[in-house]
Amino acid sequence: MMKKAFTLAELLITLGIIGVVAALVMPGLIQDWREKAYSTAKDVFNNRLEEATRQMNVNEALTGYSTTEAFVNELKKYMKILQVCPDPSGCFAATVTNGDGSETVETKDLKNSNDLNEGNWGTKALGIGLINGYTAILSYNPDCSIGDITAPGSQTTSCLSLVYDINGKAKPNKIGKDVYTLNANIFNSCSGIKVGNLCVSASNETPRAISTCDGNSEYDKDYTTAVYSSCSTNYWAGAKETCAEQGMRLPTVSELQSIKGDLATNAGISGAFWSSEHAHALDAYLVVLPDGGQYNDNKHYPGPRVRCVR
Repeated sequence: MMKKAFTLAELLITLGIIGVVAALVMPGLIQDWREKAYSTAKDVFNNRLEEATRQMNVNEALTGYSTTEAFVNELKKYMKILQVCPDPSGCFAATVTNGDGSETVETKDLKNSNDLNEGNWGTKALGIGLINGYTAILSYNPDCSIGDITAPGSQTTSCLSLVYDINGKAKPNKIGKDVYTLNANIFNSCSGIKVGNLCVSASNETPRAISTCDGNSEYDKDYTTAVYSSCSTNYWAGAKETCAEQGMRLPTVSELQSIKGDLATNAGISGAFWSSEHAHALDAYLVVLPDGGQYNDNKHYPGPRVRCVR
């Protein structure tokens, strides 16, 4: 009995089809993987920095420095810093572009605190290189004062203004991709609403829900030590993520309250807004604008609105 088999031509056609499908699908899969890797690396850096500054605050070592250099010398005890560059361009990529690629900033121009944020702390910026390949440009605020040793890391990092790159000098060197900012605005423009030195996003942002299921690494985006007994969604963590992707952050309670009254009314800002501060592990503080009232609610509540600041 004759056995049936594929001919060479049929095998070549099949392999060709597989190749075409792979060529169509692989770029999307690689891009998804890269985006996930960037997001994870960013969260790792944020968590390490927040924990480092929180521990410094507990040890009464966070405030009281007159220069960024003096602060970084202490920060070395809490983070694995391999290199410090008096000229930031020695540790960082030569240029950084904004999210849509329409603006470019040269690192050599980011030498002072006012080059990183809209205020002027009177300190020089330094470049640093960390052991895991991250690089950053940062300046320190000598007037920073945090008296509460239980303050979460999201408050203790308010002493710093920095731009960081999760893959060092390698491309794309773009805000929202591999480059992120904390209390910084290196493009020196505010397309939203100016309130003193604060730039407030022009419209309400819509946070995505982040899963907090037990055993899911996405839970870590909550930045707390809370343990969830069941799957849930975390809109507060999604709000933080949404702002970070724009090079901005969630405002503190006092920053939201600085927008209250006529400022909020004239800008059409009304409703309950997430702040960056915790009431406790599972709840965050909200501020109602324009009256400025404060209360707290569970982070899985989808109702609050979001305004990002820098």
